Amino acid sequence: MTRPTVGPSRPWIFPTPRVDQLRTGLTVWRFELPGQHIATFELVLPRSLSAEPTSKEGVGTVALHAVDEGTSSHPDGEIGELLEAQGATLHGSARHQYTTFGGQSPSRRLPEVLPLFAEVLREPDYAERDVAHHVEAQIAAHQSRLASPGAASRMALRRELYGPEQRAGRPASGSPATLVQLTPDDARAWHSETFTPVGATLIVAGALPDEWLEFDWAGGPAPSEAATVPPRKPGRIVVLDRPGAVQATIVAGCRTVTRDDPRWPALRIAGHALAGAFASRLNLDLRERLAYSYGVSGGFSAGPVEGQFTVAGSVRSETAADAVARILDAVALGVGLSEAEVESARRYLIDVAPLANETSADIVAQASALAAAGVAPDYLTGHLRDLAGISADEATDAFRSTVRPDDLAVAIAGDAATLVPALTTAGLAATVVSL
Repeated sequence: MTRPTVGPSRPWIFPTPRVDQLRTGLTVWRFELPGQHIATFELVLPRSLSAEPTSKEGVGTVALHAVDEGTSSHPDGEIGELLEAQGATLHGSARHQYTTFGGQSPSRRLPEVLPLFAEVLREPDYAERDVAHHVEAQIAAHQSRLASPGAASRMALRRELYGPEQRAGRPASGSPATLVQLTPDDARAWHSETFTPVGATLIVAGALPDEWLEFDWAGGPAPSEAATVPPRKPGRIVVLDRPGAVQATIVAGCRTVTRDDPRWPALRIAGHALAGAFASRLNLDLRERLAYSYGVSGGFSAGPVEGQFTVAGSVRSETAADAVARILDAVALGVGLSEAEVESARRYLIDVAPLANETSADIVAQASALAAAGVAPDYLTGHLRDLAGISADEATDAFRSTVRPDDLAVAIAGDAATLVPALTTAGLAATVVSL
């Protein structure tokens, strides 16, 4: 048997959408994907949660989750039954910088589904019992996150990075104290100011029918809010006490540049080589050599106005202090990245792109992030090309110029009686905090 010769892969190109600007102010990115019989559609609304009234934080999340419970034309869940009859589901997320709301359906049903989606946007009912139900659900979700070491440490990290006085430092979905104050009128007010086509982008991907463009959704002007970036804070180590815990969950991170910085391609490669890959420096050290952890993950992530570098993992409590010290030492990058490390990261990030953008949902998720950041749809293709040209020296220099150990905030959920003395012995000052 003669085996086929395996050659280098061909450069992959992110699909190019047709872009339309509707008279309502809505921008539409339309990805035609033949053979994708499940279509995904998603609306990107650029409003920041910093616009929420301080005493009613979480209204953005509650308004989003309650929006499809009923409409003026189809109240009491009828709109949901109509969507379900078409095989459609809706989903959404209210993030600190923007909100997404969309769904999936059979591609051939889009002409029936999109008018129902527009009805949800145009005339949500926000019945009192529905809003009350979602307030209760968000309070329960908040308590659940506090009980989860991973979610709680990420919440603590965010507070350390931005400060509790900043909206970005507080939970996107609000707290029990603010959620209980929400009323249907609050949800309606947030909806009317946020769910407007002006400045929004609708992204649709799949085997699209020709007649899908009926989308009767108009609205008032988008509120003019300039994106603000809170001042950066010095890093410190905080411990969320979990008495008796045998495991410590560590999340470390700092705020960084984002896609528009010329160092971004080099940073992504450096972050993957240091903490993102299975064979990353930190994973090889903490998992393979020392057996402290099942695994360490991390890397750079981009947001609309700034990015983050994070490292996360769980270790045995008695090894946590040494693990934190090793993370801080690795981030100092005393030994520059080698060409072999960079080549491995480069190949992974480039070659995984076709798999990571395989379905209509993948394409829409990627496009939503680009639209929220105000980046053109062809950004990813150029980014992959830039990744291919990054050298080891460029990756090392970019990381050293962006991430400094003193800037790193470290949040650890675990047994404070074990962790704090061990951290002190290791020369690392730690403060016990609560959420």
